[in-house]
This record gives sequence, structure tokens and C-alpha cells, in this order.
Amino acid sequence: MILRTLALWLGLSGIVAAQDLPQPVSDTISDFSEVLDATEEGRITRALQALRDETGVQMVVVTLPTLAAYGGAGQRLETYAKDLFNAWGIGDAQRNDGILLLVVTEAREARIALGSGYDAVYDGRAARVLSTAVLPEFREGRLAVGIEAGIASARERLVVPFQAGQPVGLTDGFAPEVGLGEQVTPWLVGGGGVGGILALILWRSRSRRKCPKCGAQTLERTHEVISPSGMLSSGTGMEHMICSSCGFTDRRTYTIRGTSRSGSRFSSRSSSGGRSGGFGGGRSSGGGASGKW
Repeated sequence: MILRTLALWLGLSGIVAAQDLPQPVSDTISDFSEVLDATEEGRITRALQALRDETGVQMVVVTLPTLAAYGGAGQRLETYAKDLFNAWGIGDAQRNDGILLLVVTEAREARIALGSGYDAVYDGRAARVLSTAVLPEFREGRLAVGIEAGIASARERLVVPFQAGQPVGLTDGFAPEVGLGEQVTPWLVGGGGVGGILALILWRSRSRRKCPKCGAQTLERTHEVISPSGMLSSGTGMEHMICSSCGFTDRRTYTIRGTSRSGSRFSSRSSSGGRSGGFGGGRSSGGGASGKW
């Protein structure tokens, strides 16, 4: 009886935790910290989409001001990154080759979380991506540049050798870096999603940031759900950007993930390139690397 009660409590805890996690703004980048202007976010989105179109690997970038503000109170960065990865289902469900770059701006820490398809030796490569490409730019206050450099480096050090089946580790010319907070011990994640349907007809969020044209902190972003997601169907959203100072306007559409009847993520077909859009149901066992700047 005690064991059954404990198992039920753990299962419910997993569901509550999943519900507290943020929903993605898009299947490429979710800038919850609002540290990127429209031009920077556009460049990063294009780089992530190019990586996916050309290799089939989904890499997602997420910025958060704090973990606590988005369902991670009291959690370690490594645990939160794995939970977010699995809640969103980043990467292909069969290959489990997704990559998450999570940036927590107030704590000045970042993590690359890897899908469970990557062997543990790839943690050293992930650490190398952070230490040589991402964190040096972050220390100079160039977050967008660091993220873009991280995407390019992840492609070279993670995606290409993974797809080619190349050996990694000491044969790569460097020893895997340690001391960056890696967590590579796999463990089972229960829950399988929050279940149910969010009957969302219209949702908007407004935020202000620096305008790429005039530089004033008067660029207002509005996210609007055009068609909500549901059972076996993805949705569509639109982000509107308007500067009240200079009149600059821009907009872009993004895919809202859907859920199957079992609560698992599915991927919808993109209208360009033929590759799947949205999230593909990939999983992480906790592999990757972390660092501070």
C-alpha cells in the first residue's frame, strides 16, 4: 500500500512539474528573457532552421531570466534542462538526436542538453562547444553572437560526427572537459505528458524590447494564436512586432505543437523542404554540459 501511494505521488508530481514548464513560442527559439531584438532573433531562427533542413536534427534555443519563474524553483540546471527537453519532445523520436541550448540570463549560466541518442562521450564535445564558442561571447555581453556561434559549433562538433558515426573523445585531439556540471547518468522519466487538451482559442502576450531600427526600448511583441493545436493537429501562431517610436513593423508565423491521444508529441509537415515541423517526441537522459559566464 505504501509503495503504491508513493508511486502515485511520484506520478502526480511529474504531471504537476510538466504543467509548470513553459510552452514553446516556436520550434526554434523561445526568448523568454527578452534579450534578443527582432533582427537577432530572426538570424538565430534562420540558422536553426537551416541546421534542421540540411541535417534533419532539431536544435532549440531557450532563454529564461530564472528557472524559478518558469517552473524550476529549487531545481538544478541539469535537471530542469532535461525536464524541459522531454516535455517539449525535442528532436526525432527514433534517433533521439535533438539538442537544447538553455540560457539562464540572471544566473549567467547555460546548458547544452543532448538527446539520449548521443553517447556519453559527446558530453565532452558539448562542453567544448560552450567553452570555445558560446561562453566567451557571453562574457563580452554578446548573447546573440554567442548563440549563433554555438549553433555553428554544435553542428561541427556534435551533429556532423554523430551522423557520420565518427569516434569521439581523446581521438578528437582534446580530453573531455569536466567540472562544468555535466550529468550523464540516465534515469527513467515518468509521466509521458500532462494529458488533456488546452482549449485555447486566443492567447496574447505583450513584451517590449529594443527596436532594431531606432534602438529605442519601444518594440512591442504580440503573440497571437491563429489556429489552436489539438488532438492530432498542430496549430499556427503569429508574432507581431511594432515600434511605437519609429513605426518599424515585422511579423512571423510559427508552429504550435499538438498532442496525440496518448499525450505524446507529434510532428507536423512543414510546407517547405519536406521535413517535419514542430517537435518530434525526442527524449533526453540527462547528457550534455553546463557552464557559467
